[in-house]
Amino acid sequence: MSTYRHQILRNLKFGTLPVFMEAQKEKNELLAAAGLTPYSVWAPAFGGLHHMVLEAYFDTMAEFERQHLAQKQIPQLAAINARQLECVLEGSAEDRLQRVGLDASKA
Repeated sequence: MSTYRHQILRNLKFGTLPVFMEAQKEKNELLAAAGLTPYSVWAPAFGGLHHMVLEAYFDTMAEFERQHLAQKQIPQLAAINARQLECVLEGSAEDRLQRVGLDASKA
């Protein structure tokens, strides 16, 4: 069985990190309350100061798709997404969905 990793990459405008993080906390609370997967936020230990990666794992592509559609049914998420996007440098938003090719823990 494969594992899928969804990454949401965002470069933030200077000074917007607190707003972005508070919005993500709100989103994660809504996702968890709906039985959906919340996203971890990775910030650089060094290097690009406001290059954020939001990340979640899914057992199957079908599960990712189910949760993606279910998120659209949560009315508050659209407004929170809009608030977060105001923090993002224009043209820097990117998403990735990756499937594990070799699971090192099972080698």
